[in-house]
Amino acid sequence: MNRNTLNLVLAVLVAGLAGGAWYAQKQKNAPKPTLTGLAADGVSSASVAWPDAPEIKLTRQGSEWRLTAPVPARVDRFEALNFGNLASAEIKQTLTPEGLDLKQIGLAPPERVITLNDQRIEFGNVDPIESRRYVKLGEKVMLIDDPVSAVFDRDYHDLVAKELFATGEEIVGLELPGLSLSKSAEGAWSAQPATAAATPEAIAQLVERWKIANAMWTEAGGEPPKGEQVRVLLKGGEAREFVVAGRDPQFSLYAPALKVRFQLSKALADELLKLPEPVPSPATPAAATAPRPSAPN
Repeated sequence: MNRNTLNLVLAVLVAGLAGGAWYAQKQKNAPKPTLTGLAADGVSSASVAWPDAPEIKLTRQGSEWRLTAPVPARVDRFEALNFGNLASAEIKQTLTPEGLDLKQIGLAPPERVITLNDQRIEFGNVDPIESRRYVKLGEKVMLIDDPVSAVFDRDYHDLVAKELFATGEEIVGLELPGLSLSKSAEGAWSAQPATAAATPEAIAQLVERWKIANAMWTEAGGEPPKGEQVRVLLKGGEAREFVVAGRDPQFSLYAPALKVRFQLSKALADELLKLPEPVPSPATPAAATAPRPSAPN
């Protein structure tokens, strides 16, 4: 083979390799097919239905999500992202329906059904080889990475917002164990009993602590506990009731209306149930209080 022929062969090989690399990169960068075709922020309603549990329903109102069933509640904004992530989940494989045993892969009947907007997604078993989930949408059966978030479970408690109160809600009354606070129409707070510790500053600090109270996590409430009662009155007349379900190892507040326990830091028990201790006055410098030496005779 002469030099010219060799150079030509090498040029063809280099061009082939470059073309192959370009095609592979193009395939890698090509948009992957997604489960629903909805954008992550295109989901405005969702539901989770298990055969043996009440259906969980939620809807988006602007940028906020709310549970509508089985209880009305604000939704944790981070947990709500899981529904958008599911909508845009990448399809790893589309299976040929002919010859598929839907019962064997857990789709007849499905383990659970998740509906995003008007798209019904049936969930089956997990493929034991690659740990991917069988799902069915319409007549299509697909495999996707298994969405392991607890928000798709039977219970709704993980979806409930961790903040006890929304940013715009105004507290106008607090009934705590041994202490009742109320705000007048003019905006002045009063306390019963009216102790020396119930200063305007102390009351304002206690109310502010309730406004920003945030649970570390929420969990299913179980049987209503017996404990100290707390009642928070909001502007507009709505009242929120809680039961002190425990103080150790976490400060636990049970919400009867939601049947959910809010698990807060143990340190918040005193901060939320008592007026703050008064700040002691600065000590008078010793030089100013020391007796003056007697004048010499």
